[in-house]
Amino acid sequence: MKVKSQKPRKQRKALFNHKNHQRSKLLSTRLADFLTEQYGIKRLPLKVGDQVRICKGEYSDFEGEVIEILKNQRARIKEAQFEKADGTQFHPAIHVSNLIITKFAEEKKMDPWRASMMERKVLYGFEEELTGPKKVKGVEKEK
Repeated sequence: MKVKSQKPRKQRKALFNHKNHQRSKLLSTRLADFLTEQYGIKRLPLKVGDQVRICKGEYSDFEGEVIEILKNQRARIKEAQFEKADGTQFHPAIHVSNLIITKFAEEKKMDPWRASMMERKVLYGFEEELTGPKKVKGVEKEK
C-alpha cells in the first residue's frame, strides 16, 4: 500500500500503522537467481528463518539467517554483528531492499502460505516479464 504523503513524519506513521497483511507486501525481497529460475517469481515476503545474502552496505556479501523482522522494513541477521564498547554483541538492523533470499526457512516442506502465493503469481501472470505469457484457462494472454 502506497503512502500518499510526501512528509517523512506521515510516511513513518503510515508504515507503523499498516496491518500485517499490508506490511508483508512492503517486506518482500528479491530471490537469488537460481531460486528465480526454479520457481518463476522474483520477489517474496521475508520470513524469520530464511537464509539471506546482504548485497549493500558495511556487511555486503555476508550470508546468514534472519532472526528478527522489525516494523520499519528492517531485519536482523545472525551472522552480521559487531561488538560494542562494553564487549556485548549487537546485530544491526538492515533494510530489506539490501537483502537477497538464498534459501527458505528450514522446514520439511514449503510453507503453505508461500506455496499458494507462488502458484498465484505464476498462474495469473504477475511475473510474465520473467517467464513470458502464460495460458490461463485455455486463453493465451497477450502483451
